[in-house]
Amino acid sequence: MTATPTPAAPTPAPAKPGPEKPGAEKRRPATVVEAEHLSLVGPEGPVFTDVSLAVEPGRLTVVVGPGGSGRSSLVLALTGRMRGGTGVLRTQGRPVRSGRELRALRGRTAVARVAAFAQPEPRLTVAESVVERALLDGVRPAAAERAFAVAEDRLDVHLDRDTLVERLTAYERTALAVLLALVRPADLVVLDDLDADLDLDDQRRLADALVRLAGAAGCAVLATSTERASVPADAVLVTLAPPQKVA
Repeated sequence: MTATPTPAAPTPAPAKPGPEKPGAEKRRPATVVEAEHLSLVGPEGPVFTDVSLAVEPGRLTVVVGPGGSGRSSLVLALTGRMRGGTGVLRTQGRPVRSGRELRALRGRTAVARVAAFAQPEPRLTVAESVVERALLDGVRPAAAERAFAVAEDRLDVHLDRDTLVERLTAYERTALAVLLALVRPADLVVLDDLDADLDLDDQRRLADALVRLAGAAGCAVLATSTERASVPADAVLVTLAPPQKVA
């Protein structure tokens, strides 16, 4: 099934452009990552099929689909962390084919949470989590703490550094995962299962915070969810259906 990007709400008509200088060119910002007819087949059959989407800087894109639709595998593929797919994957308009290009894509993206791939450690404190992520990402702890604090302001959430991760609320744990992904610069931040353990109000609160984050930081934010109702009007909505199983 094809994943179809759609606006979450009607987009107002653009304002009438003013006069342009002779020879001026209209340019859209390069997409951070773009998929064209991307598919993946695993040992048990299709994981996702014929996905086409474009993730733009400064915006939140939310992939919504039911369990079994391949959301987690899709975001791993889009960040260069899962190989074996068919179709075309591009970053900044250039195809990603070689191992070197995949490594470069991984370096420009940050995973907040994807299934079991990345999760804050429950027995660490918030401060220890920042240091651990800094070491994993090759960032000086002091620089990581500064970036973490800036991200807290952008998400409008502030965490006690001495609190154990397991004692944070579900909303705070999800926010922590996003904050940790921002300790080093990234063009794309990925959060799988935005709706995990959150009621609809908290899902909307978090999604609105991610919209603000993308706009303030200028990065792209890509999230997945099973809940369409929590997607903000100014986010890009991509609907992902379960792949057709081959008999």
